Amino acid sequence: MKSCKMITASVTIALLLAASSNCVDDRQVKKEGQGTGPVLIEFEIHQDMGLIRQSLFGEPPQFAIWLEDAASHRLQTVFVTYRSGYGEWVGKVKCPAALPRWFEVFKSETGSKELPDFDSPASDAVTGATPVVEEFKTTVEFPFGGKWICWIEMNLSGDFNEAYRAHDIERRKVDVYFSGQPALVYRGRVTALPGEKVRPELYGESVLGSDGGVKIQPVSEGVTTAKDIFKTIEIRVDER
Repeated sequence: MKSCKMITASVTIALLLAASSNCVDDRQVKKEGQGTGPVLIEFEIHQDMGLIRQSLFGEPPQFAIWLEDAASHRLQTVFVTYRSGYGEWVGKVKCPAALPRWFEVFKSETGSKELPDFDSPASDAVTGATPVVEEFKTTVEFPFGGKWICWIEMNLSGDFNEAYRAHDIERRKVDVYFSGQPALVYRGRVTALPGEKVRPELYGESVLGSDGGVKIQPVSEGVTTAKDIFKTIEIRVDER
C-alpha cells in the first residue's frame, strides 16, 4: 500500500510540474509574439485649449501621427487632421509649412510628388476632423510584438511670439503661411505588447528649407508656448 501511495504521489507531482512547465512555455511564446493575434495601440493627447485660444485664429492645431517600423523603417500614417490630409486651407492654395515632415511621409506612402489636396488626399481611413476639445483618442490595430518608433508632428497656426512674428521688419521677413512658431515633433518607442505604456517626448522642430527640403533640428530657443500646446501624450497597448 505504501508503495502505491508513493507512486501515486510521484505521478501527481510530475503532472503538476508538467502543467507548470507548459504555462511557462505559453507565457514565453506569447511574449515572443508567436502564434498570437493583433493588438490595439491607443494614442491619447490632451491639448491646452487656453493656449490655443490665444493664437491669432484660436483654432486647434494641425497634427499627424505615424509609425516607423524599427527594423525596416517603413512608414505608416495612423492619423492626420482633415485640413492637412485634404489640403483644405482657407485663403491659401497650399501650406507646406503646416506639417513639413508628415507631408514627406505622405509622399513616401503614396508615391506622390505633391502635397495632399482634394483630388489626391490622404486616405479616409487615417483622416479625421481636427479635435476641438481637450482630449483626443484614436486606436489602431497592429501585429503583436512589433517594435515601432512613434512620431507625432504638431503645428498651431498663428501662435506668434517675439521670435516668430507675422511681419519681422528687422529681418525683412513675412510669415506668408501664418505658421507662427514651427511645427514640433515628438518621438517615442513602443513595442506592441499588451500593457505597454509610452509617453513620447519632444524631439525637435521640423523646418521647411528655402529649397523645399525638410529637416528636423533641435527646438529653437525662440519657441515658447508651442511646447505646451500638447499637455500630455500617451500611447497604450491593449489586447484586441
